[in-house]
Amino acid sequence: MKNKPIYIIVGIVVLLAAVLLFVGGSRKKQSVEQSTDMSWSTFSSKDKKAGGAYAAFKLLPQLFAYHAVQVVTKSFARTYSKEKELAHNGNVYILVSDNMFTTEKDIDAMLQYVAPGNELFIAVNNPDPVLAQQLKFAVTESSSFQQQQVGWVQRYTDASVPLDTSFTYKGMVAGNYFSSIDSSITTVLGTNYKNKPNFIRVAYSRGYIYLLLNPYTFTNYFLLHQQNVNALETQLSYLKDYADNVYWDDFYSHQHSAQSGDFSEWQVLMRYPAMRWALWLSILLLLLYVVFESKRRQRIIPDKPALNNTSLEFVDAIGQLYYQRHDNHNLAHKMIVHLLEYIRSRYYMDTNVLNEEFVTTLSKKSAIAESDIRLLLQMISHIQLEQHVSDEYLQEFYKRIQLFYLNTK
Repeated sequence: MKNKPIYIIVGIVVLLAAVLLFVGGSRKKQSVEQSTDMSWSTFSSKDKKAGGAYAAFKLLPQLFAYHAVQVVTKSFARTYSKEKELAHNGNVYILVSDNMFTTEKDIDAMLQYVAPGNELFIAVNNPDPVLAQQLKFAVTESSSFQQQQVGWVQRYTDASVPLDTSFTYKGMVAGNYFSSIDSSITTVLGTNYKNKPNFIRVAYSRGYIYLLLNPYTFTNYFLLHQQNVNALETQLSYLKDYADNVYWDDFYSHQHSAQSGDFSEWQVLMRYPAMRWALWLSILLLLLYVVFESKRRQRIIPDKPALNNTSLEFVDAIGQLYYQRHDNHNLAHKMIVHLLEYIRSRYYMDTNVLNEEFVTTLSKKSAIAESDIRLLLQMISHIQLEQHVSDEYLQEFYKRIQLFYLNTK
């Protein structure tokens, strides 16, 4: 059962995948059934359903001299701080959303953006109260937004052009309107189906802010009905045809509640259901791995014992072997050969000539007194000259070699 944790993890992954497929299939079926329901409007540039703004986004290059449109996915304050082009004039920024949930930093950045001569087009049902206070207008909210057939849902009036056109469709009807405006800086450009002003232009410093309380004029369902595409051309005709940069905001259309502060990157991950499921699934798998794989599988490696003095052990083994045969001279000779080899390999010294210079050098390297080394060499010379070595002399020679091995550094 060593692979039991792996089987458990695989089973959970398969189960969650089945749940995701079921949920995705049900949502897909639901979206098809409600493909003409405008109450599900997202105003997203990627949404091809009735309430999306895919058609409007694709038509923008034709309305701005085939200029490329840049999609913004961050709050206005963050975009303005990073996009240096927004600080210069000649830019157009389009924001389409159901509600406008912004922060004070966003509003300040919007006004700084418009001041040099830029244009900001906002199409929302409910604009931000801070922006309303800054631009001195008030909005009266309708009791409800209904999907019904009326004589016309949006009318554009402009005495300076002159312009008087209206458009209709069987979709959501926006009833909000501007109940008060500052006529010194504000021009009324359009009205709703109750003939109340819902489309204005506000002059701010050297730029303009356009406010339309009917974002449904940007939806696919509205634009693809008869000749309603002319409505999009009409309301955007006030903007610069040859703008240096055209921006489409795809951030605020995904906000469904007021932001208490700076926008968090985690909100982007948690915004989409598929991404949210993937994130929680990754966290769950990580926890399972930690739980089942945290146990030690390998035994603790025991401490390696310290190495013994092998030279000394070798001498003891050889000594025992030859001592049993009672060949003292041969045994002493073997001990001498091993000792000289030990000196050559450890101290890199020539052992062919064992003179006073050799004694001095070996004493310095081994930290053994010269007298002890000189006595050991004398015993070596004596053994090499004699043919017979007594037991007592062999034992003394053995003790001298042992002391040398043990005391050398």
